[in-house]
Parts: sequence; structure tokens; C-alpha cells
Amino acid sequence: MKQFIRLVAIFFTALLWTPASDAVNIYLTEVTPYAFATERMDKFDGINVRIVKELSKRSGIPLDMIVVPSSRHVTQFPLEKDAYSISQVNNFSEEEGTQLADVTTYPIVVVIALGSVAKTYEDLIGLSAEKGIGTMRRLSYGPFGQDGRIKKVEVNTLENGFRMLESGRLAGLIGSQPAILAAAEKTGSEAMLINVLQIGYGAHVLRSRPEFAKSANSKALVQVLQEMKKDGTIARILGEFQKR
Repeated sequence: MKQFIRLVAIFFTALLWTPASDAVNIYLTEVTPYAFATERMDKFDGINVRIVKELSKRSGIPLDMIVVPSSRHVTQFPLEKDAYSISQVNNFSEEEGTQLADVTTYPIVVVIALGSVAKTYEDLIGLSAEKGIGTMRRLSYGPFGQDGRIKKVEVNTLENGFRMLESGRLAGLIGSQPAILAAAEKTGSEAMLINVLQIGYGAHVLRSRPEFAKSANSKALVQVLQEMKKDGTIARILGEFQKR
């Protein structure tokens, strides 16, 4: 019995002396095709997931991916002390997260309800007056988010947005082109993509909490990210999902 107690004590002492993980949290928004649960549900895949894995591998910096809905991403990341984020450029202020580097760029598009016409941004303003344009919670999509002339309706996912659009409850649905295409495929709404208006471009960027923007880790991640762009790694990852 004494021997057993001694072994237990040694075991817990070893736990207490185990060095803490040096891994740093990096927040990603759970939206297809950027970061999404696979069929196993305990694993994630996506454009940003693969970029983070490659960043971690090349830099040697352990990165713990925190994949959450956009509403949690924008509230949890600013509460961290030392953390990174890959998300839309408009999601955070510089006080919340210092922008370190661009990751990917993409068109911002609005899917217009079938039977309606909107060929310009001004057309979109009038079209939104009655039913509104569906937009993901807490996402602004640049000037669109601050434009008070456009009526906006929050949707929790783009998939639900497509269902509302098809049922006549929305005049349009805004999102990044990759996310819109993926959501349309998941809901069988591809027929609605014949009526799409591009209103600009957006970007996913790498951010750090401000106090760690000039840290060795941040500088290393930026350098590796730039190398991944130059050698075609980012383009290859994007191409893997565009072929689906």
C-alpha cells in the first residue's frame, strides 16, 4: 500500500513539473470553405486550417486552432493576452488586433433574389428597402456594413441565409465568393447564383493581439506567410478548394 501511495505521489509530482505548452492560440471563423468540421466532427479542414498547419510546420511555432462561429471569434480574440486571428480585415480594430499581413483576397458578392434585378450598388440600396440584405452576424464587409442606406438582416449562417432567400424573406445575401459558393452547394441553391452582383473585394488577414505584434513569433509567422505566397503554397491551397 505504501508503495502504491509513493507511486501516486511521484505521478502527480511529475504532472506538476511538466512544462506548460508553448502553443499559442489562433482563432479561425467556422465557415466553409475557410474552416469547417469534417465528417469525423472532431477534425477541421479548410483553406485557413491548412494555411495555419503549414505556418506552424514551417515556422516551428505550435499553433492551437480555436475554430468558432464569427460571433464568438470577434468577442473571444480581443480577450486573449497572446493570440492570433485569421479573419476578415474589417472584423477588428487595430486596438483589438494589429494587422500583421494579408492572407488571401476574394470578391465580395451579393446573391439577388430570383425575379429581382440589381446591376449596380445603387440598385442594391433600393432593392434592400423592404426585405433587407442578409448578412452574417458581426461581419461588416467593408463600406457595406457602414452604409445606412442599405437595410440589413442578420443571419447566423450563410446556409440559413440561402433558405431565407429562397423562401422570399430576403432581397439578397452578401458574403465572400468562396463562402457563398460553398453554402449554395450545401443547400442545393446553385440555381440562385445566376443573379449575383459583385460589390468589391475583401481579405482575410493575420492579426496579433497588439502587445505581441512585434514579438519574435509574430515576425517569424509573417516571414513564413510571405514565403508561402511567393512559392505558390497559398495559391495551391486555394486551388484545392476551388476544384470541389
